[in-house]
Amino acid sequence: MASSSESRSRSNGKPHVLYFHQDLAPLRTVKVQGPTRGKRFYGCAHWPNSCGFFKWADEEDRVQELQFLLFERDTRIAELEILIEELENEVKNLKQANWKLEDDVAEMAIENAEQLAMISSATADRKLYNLLVASWVLFAIVLLFL
Repeated sequence: MASSSESRSRSNGKPHVLYFHQDLAPLRTVKVQGPTRGKRFYGCAHWPNSCGFFKWADEEDRVQELQFLLFERDTRIAELEILIEELENEVKNLKQANWKLEDDVAEMAIENAEQLAMISSATADRKLYNLLVASWVLFAIVLLFL
């Protein structure tokens, strides 16, 4: 007995089986004498030059259930791949934002250093000015005493 990758659908109320040739296998009935006479089966539509596909119509088959489980698994994998792509894009955006913030911090550090240099220079200028004024005052006092 050949197995198949099959899926069942109903058209006009009759079940159909898709098999190796991607054709619908016709539903037939055993006509020869024997214990299976009258039993219904699916067989290759290309009989007698067939691929050997055969399946009893009443046979319990898990192929459709397994195909559905595979479909669910593949769907979940696709969903996870999309999620991974979204997360990778988010990481990329966060890295770019981080680089921009690092550049901003570096610029602010340069500005702060320049401002500190200006403040330090202004403080030194102020000290020199105060020293100059104090020296004039001292010079004026010395001149008064002489």
